Amino acid sequence: MSDGVARPSGSGAGAHRALAPDLARGLMLLIVALVHAHMFLRGSATVVRGYPPVAGSPPDALTAGLLTVLADSRSFPMFALLFGYGTGRILARERERGRDESGARAVLRRRARWLLVFGFAHALLLFAGDVLGAYGLLGLAAVGLTGAGDRTLYTVVGIGVVTGAAVYGTMVSASVSPDPGDTAAALFLAADPVSDAAYRVGTWVLTTPLFALMSLGPFLIGERAARLRILEEPGRHRALLRRVALTGTAVSVAGGLPLALVTSGVWTTTPADVTWGLSTLHVLTGYAGGCGLAAAVALLALRLDGRRSATATAVAACGRRSMSCYLGQSVVWLALFAPYTWGLGDRVGVLGSALIALGTWSAGVLAAELLRRGGERQGPAEALLSRAIRRAGEPGGSRTPRR
Repeated sequence: MSDGVARPSGSGAGAHRALAPDLARGLMLLIVALVHAHMFLRGSATVVRGYPPVAGSPPDALTAGLLTVLADSRSFPMFALLFGYGTGRILARERERGRDESGARAVLRRRARWLLVFGFAHALLLFAGDVLGAYGLLGLAAVGLTGAGDRTLYTVVGIGVVTGAAVYGTMVSASVSPDPGDTAAALFLAADPVSDAAYRVGTWVLTTPLFALMSLGPFLIGERAARLRILEEPGRHRALLRRVALTGTAVSVAGGLPLALVTSGVWTTTPADVTWGLSTLHVLTGYAGGCGLAAAVALLALRLDGRRSATATAVAACGRRSMSCYLGQSVVWLALFAPYTWGLGDRVGVLGSALIALGTWSAGVLAAELLRRGGERQGPAEALLSRAIRRAGEPGGSRTPRR
C-alpha cells in the first residue's frame, strides 16, 4: 500500500519522488485483481475444477494455467514485501525526525492497530480475502524485529516462508481437484447480503492470522531492503536486482508449471499426496516470484525514470494511492459477482474474469491519475487512515505517515 516512502528524507514538498516503489505497487494491483477475480466463479455456466477454477473451454483452461504460473500465490509475497518496505521507510523517517526507537515503533503500532480496524470494515462490507487486517496484525507482532540483525532476520524469514508454504499449500491442495465432476463454490459469496457479511467476517477472523504468517517472510525481506533504500536507489543495486529478478522469476515459473498442468485440466489423475506436494511447491516458489517481480519492476523504473511515459505516470499514481485502489477493486467484485447483485460469477469463465480484472485495474489507474492531475496527493482511503492515526496520537502539526 502507498506509504509515501519514495520521497528522500529532508526533501521539500515538491521534491522528486522515486518511481520504483509506486510503480511496483501499481503493477502489483493488476496481479491482485487477476488473482481475486477468478476466485468468484461459481461454475453453473461451465465445468469448474477446484481452485483455481478451470472451465472446459480451451481459452479458459489456458488462462487458468497462465494465472497459476504467473499470478496465483505470487501476488501476496510481492504485496507483503512492499508493505514491509514501506514500514521500514516509515521507521527510518521517524528516526530522522528525532524520535527515539520506542517512539518510532509506537507510530508503527498505532498504524497497525488502525489497519486492523480498516481490515475488519473491509471484510464486513466487501471482501473476506482482506489483507489490511493481516498487515495490521503483522505490524503489531513483527515491529520488534525491525531492528534485528541479519542472522536473526533471515532465520525468522526462513521459518516464516517454510511454515507459510506448508500451511497455505495444504489449503490450496484441499481445494484443487482434477475431477471434472467436482465444482468449486464461489469464494466468500452467500445467497443474501446479511449471510454474506456474516460469512465474510467469520472467514476474516480465521484467515487474518494465516495471511499474517504467510506474509512474515517477505515482509521482513522488504523491511531489510528498505534499510538499503533499494527501491528508491535502484541504480546503486542494479546487479543485485538483476540476480533477484532472473533467479526469482525462473524459480517461480518452474515451481508453478506442475500445478498449472492440474488447474488447466491437462493432468487429471493426480493423487492427493501429489496434489499437496505440487501445491506446496507452488506456494514456496511463489515467494521467489514475488521478490523477482519487485526486482524486475525496480529495473523497469530505472529505465523509465527521467523519461516517464504517460502510462508509467498513471500506474505510479495508482501505486501511490494503492489502498484506495485495492478497496475499489473489492467494491467491483461485490457489485459484479455476488449472487444478489449482478451474479456474473455464474455466467463468465476464467478468461472473462481476467478481462474483468484488467478493466477494473485500468479504471483504478484512471481514477488515480485524475486525482494526481487534480492535485490530490492521497486517495480517500489513505487520507482517512492518516486522519485516524493523527487523531490517535500523532503530535500536532506533524505529517502523518501514509499507507
